[in-house]
Amino acid sequence: MKIILIAFTCLITGFLVYKIIDKNARNKQIAQNKEILPGFSFYSQDLKTFNSNGVDKDKSLCIFYYNAECDHCQYEAKQLKHHIDAFKNVQILMVSTNKPGDTQKFAKQYQLADYPFITWVYDKDFNFYKWFGNAVTPSVYIYNNKQHLVKQYSGEVKIEAILSHLTND
Repeated sequence: MKIILIAFTCLITGFLVYKIIDKNARNKQIAQNKEILPGFSFYSQDLKTFNSNGVDKDKSLCIFYYNAECDHCQYEAKQLKHHIDAFKNVQILMVSTNKPGDTQKFAKQYQLADYPFITWVYDKDFNFYKWFGNAVTPSVYIYNNKQHLVKQYSGEVKIEAILSHLTND
């Protein structure tokens, strides 16, 4: 009986060590992959596919991962609207798992619905983490016009900090 218990304990320990090593390897791979804008696929508000090919390659890109019910995300939306003129030459990608109706309400509530440089996408399949890693809401990813990651923020951040990293070089 002791031998079975020891063998079982070793088996469980080995399995857990394997899972930890595997997860760390995946996290490192994701971190490396997102250094250059990864190929991603989400849905537009009318449920058509929107992928990384739809990103304007001549502009910096600012990806906001948000949730319409998140107080910190709402604060960032207010700040974004307040500084919207500074983003005219930047493509903004607003990514959320909120359903399109909720996203449209959010966009209208914060007066961000009608800007042509803001694209609202739906992460219907909850795949954001596959391309950008585990993310809290809000999270912000800033890419330059060569699609290289310049800065990443997890959690609420002042818009001025985001603007300081937006360059086209």
